[in-house]
Amino acid sequence: MSVVALRLIALAGASALALGACSPKDKAAAPSSPEEQAAAAANTPVTAQPRQTRNVPVDVQGVTEVGATVRVKNVDLAEDATIVDVSISFSGNATNNVEMASTETYIELPNGQKLRLKPPEGNPNMNIVKGDTMNGRLVFMGAVPRDVQQISLVFNEGSTSDSIIGPFLRIGIPLTAQAAGATR
Repeated sequence: MSVVALRLIALAGASALALGACSPKDKAAAPSSPEEQAAAAANTPVTAQPRQTRNVPVDVQGVTEVGATVRVKNVDLAEDATIVDVSISFSGNATNNVEMASTETYIELPNGQKLRLKPPEGNPNMNIVKGDTMNGRLVFMGAVPRDVQQISLVFNEGSTSDSIIGPFLRIGIPLTAQAAGATR
């Protein structure tokens, strides 16, 4: 056998031994996520820490030209959703009712991402009759990143503030004391 062939065989054997040493013996015990792989390499346990819900008291409101008033009282920043406590009233004279979610309604993040509204059961368009007030918790699908200081709550994108069907409204919501001071 030539010297080159012997070197190739030796190299292949060394590679197989190296791969065998790196490969887990038991597939069930193999770390699967990058975090688990890093912890296994460091010989430290992985402890999952679910994101804690952050509760942010808020006191902001917006009013449409047609007479709908939305008051935001609280925002819960959770792991998979963002929940906004609102009070929505309607007292306009141009119509008997308005829909606050007849078109796209969402939370907009500073980077332009939109967390869409999960339509409320029994009233998916958020219809409100003249003289009534709806109090509730609006659920938006997705999490607001921890470092975000302000979000925008948008009702009826593409409409106008004086629409008698679904008035447009955008409300800036500060999520920190620093952001709240900047909006006043």
